[in-house]
Amino acid sequence: MRKALTNGCLVVLMIPAVLLAYFWYSVWQAGHENDRRRQEAHDSLLRQARAAADRTVGALDESAAGGNGGADVLTGVIWEHTGTPVISYDEERRLFTAVGLRSAEYTEEMRLLGGGPDMVQRCFVSSYVRRSGSGWTSKVTERDIEACRGSRQIESSVRFVRTAMEGWEADGRFTRAGLQRVLDPVGRAGDESRFVVRSVVRRGESVVAVVLFRDTGLGGGPGSEGAVVEQCYRLQRVLGSGGGVVEPVTAVPVVVC
Repeated sequence: MRKALTNGCLVVLMIPAVLLAYFWYSVWQAGHENDRRRQEAHDSLLRQARAAADRTVGALDESAAGGNGGADVLTGVIWEHTGTPVISYDEERRLFTAVGLRSAEYTEEMRLLGGGPDMVQRCFVSSYVRRSGSGWTSKVTERDIEACRGSRQIESSVRFVRTAMEGWEADGRFTRAGLQRVLDPVGRAGDESRFVVRSVVRRGESVVAVVLFRDTGLGGGPGSEGAVVEQCYRLQRVLGSGGGVVEPVTAVPVVVC
């Protein structure tokens, strides 16, 4: 009788230990699975970046073969195939550099602190160069996420300006000074303003503005202060009767500003 009672007590005492072990194993397994899914999402982003670079190289070769080899034209080709907000050009090295953020969603398994949808973000720098006597080549490099902070800010600023131009009233403000006042009512100095309107030209039923977008690095991470990122964009608004908007404002990055 005493032996049976002892065995029963041991079983009762073992149940919490077994449940606790199972609980921590489930947490470990969920964490391991989430790491795998996160890595798969990251690998997918890298494949996307490389595939976009390959498509861009083909488009650059076609553009050059067709005689459209100007820096602004080629910048537009890169933007069309990658959607990268910041594209710089080194004329001496004949090198284009595109900096942009990519993101992908994945689903985390439930564990101690919950689960559900999550996201990974990665910063990629893609370079495109054409050596004398040969075609275009590309190289994709992953950088720290902070390297894309300026690119992300400029992308947000471009969306803001597109919206502002769509709401731009058809009056005497269809000028460089008028658009500058719309974008920067405070009138900050040129080196402090996020937007510098270079020109505004009305051609028939469209208004074309060239705007320099700037991110000074203020509010970024450690070491980002003073790191200025700039990109020029050509924005076009098509006017309807009475100056209204008939289609969304388009924005394409350019080199010459």
